[in-house]
Amino acid sequence: MKKYKLKLHYTADELQELKELSKDYRSPINALHQIIIVASCDDPLRNLRAKYFEIKHEDEFDFMTDINNAVMGTAVFPNKLYIVHDTNTNSVIYHDDINNKLIWAPLCFYRPVKNTKEEWLAINPAYEPMLEKVEN
Repeated sequence: MKKYKLKLHYTADELQELKELSKDYRSPINALHQIIIVASCDDPLRNLRAKYFEIKHEDEFDFMTDINNAVMGTAVFPNKLYIVHDTNTNSVIYHDDINNKLIWAPLCFYRPVKNTKEEWLAINPAYEPMLEKVEN
């Protein structure tokens, strides 16, 4: 089964609602219908509904495509990325391009290496308490 990256940018709350769509709906049309109808403030799709009402006309098709892929289980959701940050020394891990290896250096020296949590733990499980989530 082919997987598709999301076409629009979503907040963490919107992404959570997208992930839940495949559990609650079997039809993308039904999911879209529930998103676009006005409901109460405690509605589980309130963030996607707000996004729908705010998006530009030219982004509507991409939004519908993302809903379709989420419901059908073919959406590729972005991975959460982390840096390794030692708060005791205020150092992070960078990539040394000259020697092609990972090094520790003071924060803001270069661009820290960003990996998923699983990738960092595969390198060294001791990094887990130092993982700090960053924007993609």
